[in-house]
Amino acid sequence: MAVFAKPHVEYHRPVIRAATAGPGRLRKVGLLGSHTNSLVYAPWDDPAWELWGHASARGLYKRAPDVFFDLHPRSCWTRRSNMKAHYPQWLSKNPVPIYMQQRHQEVPSSMKFPLEQLLMEVPARYRYFTNHVAYMIALALSQGVTHLGLFGINYGHRSEYQTQRGSAEFWLGVAHGRGVQLVLPQSCTLLQEPKPLYGYASHNADAKLVEDYQVAPDIVTEQTETSTGKRLILYPPEMIPLAKIPAEITDDMLAEDGVPSSLYANR
Repeated sequence: MAVFAKPHVEYHRPVIRAATAGPGRLRKVGLLGSHTNSLVYAPWDDPAWELWGHASARGLYKRAPDVFFDLHPRSCWTRRSNMKAHYPQWLSKNPVPIYMQQRHQEVPSSMKFPLEQLLMEVPARYRYFTNHVAYMIALALSQGVTHLGLFGINYGHRSEYQTQRGSAEFWLGVAHGRGVQLVLPQSCTLLQEPKPLYGYASHNADAKLVEDYQVAPDIVTEQTETSTGKRLILYPPEMIPLAKIPAEITDDMLAEDGVPSSLYANR
């Protein structure tokens, strides 16, 4: 009589995903950034939410997103400086699907971002893409998203991201206009900065703009002509507070990428 050993089966708690968007169905997509004030509210343990994140902030996420994004040109993610020097190594090992400008053989999980398809759905006048969030929202809309959450995404109007803020708010407006329910943590400043209502609360008794409507006093504005003839307001980078990932997080990311600790432990 043959005796068969009972095979060892390792149990993993199943992850149940919401049904694909369609009549009467929900599709919840959470976009992840690197601003820790609102990133803490991301639905990490709720399987009903798909999470889309930026690869450069991967060390801040409590679990791997369902998909990563890095739409920078190749020259950006292959440059040999600081953390970027080891980024290609991480890309070569990363198992999570990642949208990039092109499919790259050295990045096995890379997928070509469907820019051409998205542009076919957007009139030329409204192709307002100045950040990753704009592309992510447009893609989510094309895939039938019903709930859209932003976690760790602020684009503060007094930070280096101010030139990207308008595009993010524009696409949030497009999503709202299409009936998508927006989920924004209170600490997310998008769509609520400046807070005072213009005209009703934007000026004081001396007819001066209140502080929320003023340019920070230590920021000097400068104007220049672009190739298209439009004028841009430039802010000297040394006067603008930069958003930085904490050193302990970047150290963990470098260690994960196989970088010897001797190269960064004492910096």
